[in-house]
Amino acid sequence: MTSAYQHQGSRFLRTLWIGIVALTCLRVWLGPEQNTPAAMAQIPDSALQRKHMVDELRQMNQALQEIQQTLKTGTLKVRVEGADNTGTDNKRRG
Repeated sequence: MTSAYQHQGSRFLRTLWIGIVALTCLRVWLGPEQNTPAAMAQIPDSALQRKHMVDELRQMNQALQEIQQTLKTGTLKVRVEGADNTGTDNKRRG
């Protein structure tokens, strides 16, 4: 290859590079396309979803109040079962 051929190739690449940078700067300057549709994220029926959430929270609160009342006033039966003898617990106890 000759020196003139290499110079011509590097000049072409430099011109191409400057053109790409110029187009990129122009695109950034102009901003996004105007005909691009905007995304509209909506919950189909947000009021109904909130109502369901409130109903579930009320049910959960009722269950927790029943558990709390049982723990405060009720008598609980507890059954204790022996531990498995095949674990590492035997080494600590022995």
